[in-house]
Amino acid sequence: MERLQPRATVAVPVFALALAVGAAASFGIGDAVGILSGAAEGVSVLTWLMGWVLLTWAVVIGGSYSILLGVRSLSRRPISVVQVALIACAFALIAVVLATYPLWGTGSGVSS
Repeated sequence: MERLQPRATVAVPVFALALAVGAAASFGIGDAVGILSGAAEGVSVLTWLMGWVLLTWAVVIGGSYSILLGVRSLSRRPISVVQVALIACAFALIAVVLATYPLWGTGSGVSS
């Protein structure tokens, strides 16, 4: 009897990448709005918080899927190159966002 091979799904890596893109956009919008006026500072804070929530979920989902791909690899199940490439792109974008918008060290209280 022939075994059916499961189709490679890219929904989870695309979702992790979309969350990372959303986080980058949220941080960018927060920076653009925050410099307009004092009244826009509330929107800037909200987009900053939303950016961290999206980035955290991108790391959780991407990390979980990376572990799943590792387990599949160790058990000699087939892994799609597209899945690996999408997760790698998601983590590359996460690294860029973390380097651009670090969680600490960017406030006005930092002395140089």
